[in-house]
Amino acid sequence: MALKTILNKQTDFTGEFPVEYAKSGLWRFNDVSVDEYGYLADSSGLDRKIELVNYLGTTASLLSGQKGRQIRININNPATEKTYLKVANDGTFFSEMGERILVGGWMIPTTYSVGNTYCPVLNTRYGPGQPIFYLSLFAGRPRIMLYNASGSLILDQTTTPPFSLINGGVYFICTVIEPNNKNAWIVLGDKTSGTSWVSPTYSFTGTLNPSCTADIIMGMHADAYWYAGRFDDWFFDMDSSLSTDDLIDYFNGSLLTNGGDMGGAVDALSVPGVVSLRETEGVYPTEGTLYTAPATCNLSGTGRVSVTSEYISGVTAVEPIETSTSDDLVHWSDWAAIALDGKLVSPNKAYIRFRVTLTTVDTSKTPRIIDIRLYDIPKSPYERIGFARPVVLDSNGAWEAVLENAYNIVVTSEINGEDTLSFMIPYRDNKRGFIDSEKKIQIVNDIYKVRTLTDTKDSEGNLATEVYAEAEFYDLTFSVRKEEHKFDAETAEVSMAYALEGTEWSVGTVNVRTKRTWTSTEKNALSILRTVADLHGGDLVFDCPNRLVHLLTVYGTDSGALFAYKKNMKSIKRVVDTRSLVTRLYAIGSEGLTFADINGGKAYVEDYTYSSDIRISTLDCSSFTNPYQMKEYTEMRLAQYSKPNISYVLNAMDLSVLTGYEHEAWSLGDYVHVEDKDLGLSVTTRVIRREYNLQEPWNTVLELSTTLKNLGSSASQWDNVADSLEGTSMVTNNDIREMVPFNLLRNSRADDGMAYWVNSGFEVDGDNGVSGTTSFKAMGVANMTKSMAQTIYPANRSSYTLSAQIASENLEKLSSDSQVGIEVVIEYEDGTTETRFIDLY
Repeated sequence: MALKTILNKQTDFTGEFPVEYAKSGLWRFNDVSVDEYGYLADSSGLDRKIELVNYLGTTASLLSGQKGRQIRININNPATEKTYLKVANDGTFFSEMGERILVGGWMIPTTYSVGNTYCPVLNTRYGPGQPIFYLSLFAGRPRIMLYNASGSLILDQTTTPPFSLINGGVYFICTVIEPNNKNAWIVLGDKTSGTSWVSPTYSFTGTLNPSCTADIIMGMHADAYWYAGRFDDWFFDMDSSLSTDDLIDYFNGSLLTNGGDMGGAVDALSVPGVVSLRETEGVYPTEGTLYTAPATCNLSGTGRVSVTSEYISGVTAVEPIETSTSDDLVHWSDWAAIALDGKLVSPNKAYIRFRVTLTTVDTSKTPRIIDIRLYDIPKSPYERIGFARPVVLDSNGAWEAVLENAYNIVVTSEINGEDTLSFMIPYRDNKRGFIDSEKKIQIVNDIYKVRTLTDTKDSEGNLATEVYAEAEFYDLTFSVRKEEHKFDAETAEVSMAYALEGTEWSVGTVNVRTKRTWTSTEKNALSILRTVADLHGGDLVFDCPNRLVHLLTVYGTDSGALFAYKKNMKSIKRVVDTRSLVTRLYAIGSEGLTFADINGGKAYVEDYTYSSDIRISTLDCSSFTNPYQMKEYTEMRLAQYSKPNISYVLNAMDLSVLTGYEHEAWSLGDYVHVEDKDLGLSVTTRVIRREYNLQEPWNTVLELSTTLKNLGSSASQWDNVADSLEGTSMVTNNDIREMVPFNLLRNSRADDGMAYWVNSGFEVDGDNGVSGTTSFKAMGVANMTKSMAQTIYPANRSSYTLSAQIASENLEKLSSDSQVGIEVVIEYEDGTTETRFIDLY
């Protein structure tokens, strides 16, 4: 998913002229008053302050307007008030004119200004220095005058727009001058009617004055002609990139935008880039609606809208969120609310604008909008996982390369667990260069990020790259650090929203309705989300393309798919496991809390549905401070623990990839039916884990009902025992004695050369093996480090065993810094790492 558009600047919410297009001067007149010297601020960053001249004792004032404050001058009698604005030219204003000059802004003239024969708007004719241009009104019609270095006119053109300027009308006016092409235009817009107009092209001869040092004067000429009315958001820009069409687009896009309207209910000025309800003497209105400036749309696929906001659940809110789209910024589609999952409902067009309502039931508090984002979700070149190929995405989320020659493509995904991708690609493949660490890989609608790249060479000299990638939601491990936070009888949505705050992810559909009082001590978003799923129950689902996290009672449907021997099932294993069965379950909460007082004096719950034996264990509920919720949670867990774990491992084929068998489709979380006469099986059970081989859908491995770690391995039968109950040890001494060692390292004996190892300086010794015929060997060299490394991803356990057989010959340390040993870097679930070194000499 690519970020197409983000609205987070003041101008996105106010409709003011963007500062990036007013690099030479920008006077917004948003000041509360002039400074002690009579100046108003320049917002361009050049500190070219504008002086308010002759304002004492006059009608000159800063008034509330639609784009912040406006300056009003000469309302009573211009001939006696004689107020005007001046920007002193330090000699550099026009030194680099470039290809295009823009001068303009907003004005609200009075009858005096549109009725007199001559009315100066902005000019460089008064004061020292030769002029360069003069923008005025001639009997209410715009007039442009240009000058050469000697002060002679090279253009004097009065234009006649299709509408008349009237008293109190709100107009956008801008002069566009191209010094090298010797062309000029006037752009005019009437806010009241929404009408805009561009004059004909006016050509001139001669050279526009390149050395003008005259001051910029607004509202006066020669101490004899005056402007009466208001100015707002005036600017000038040298070497501008904007054309007349761009200026018309700005005008059209600014018409509805209201975050700067100081008479409205929303406020995008008090805190730049943030929208809130407008405060009046400490009181906020109960409701206000923001209309944003238009932004680019033009999606390549489907769109999703995300609003980052600050709100208090049940008190303040930012909703509904509506959109409207257009191809010309004039004709707009009807307003349409975004879908519950954030998907864009409005038609895909060139531009999009947003309408967002802010509400509060407590007028001392306000919600805040931080930003509005539009994501582009490109359509996948593959509609289903079978026979799909990895697609590399660029930094904007667009397709960069389809890896047609990838092989051994396996997606491993598990309900409430892992979601990874691995594949191989020939090293000399011409698309190998597109793959790099942290690049995004798309498989149908799922997005993965490359974590490890391993280049290998086998004994026959074949070069290949092994790619391991993790689902994009794994990045939530590296979210903004979360502090300890207490939730009081809150639903899962509240905890999930806290976890996702400060990320680009949002809460999606949550139909788990339990409430929990607990204290979160986890430090990152993903850990908190996992805890929420554990405490509230349900399936945690990450929608990577849409950046949504769902918590569903059950993820998946009854697919109707049938797995039967000799049809689409090659092998099956059923495991019925009662080693972790519990019939009496105690629970210990925060500071030793139990629920005995509300449970007839019993600090435990019981369930003898399957077995009449008393089998006791204790549940760690240290996050709980509410005994009622702790009892509910303990009962939920005992419902799982009081019956055998019955699991199935299938080697099966996905028939839905074949024509005519589309009805046999199934997905992770779906319920499927399994038939096998020899085993007497006829059950409906759920796909809770899969290793899907995209290239060979007939070699897909499924786990049904209950997860067995390390599919089909001998270790699976006992691996889940230690993880069955959080905070308890369900493994007896007898279990430990029966454990079979399981080596997580690949190619640990060098049977396949250096395959799976990241090697620097080691070689394969084919003559001195121990448990096999080969081993790894390194010859020490002074001032050099030699190493070989491998990354493994084990299941969660409280302890691990490292073992290796080491031989050395004439080993000698050449300095106190020399080391020989095994270094282990452990990465924990919260993203932190720990390094341990086992010294062997």
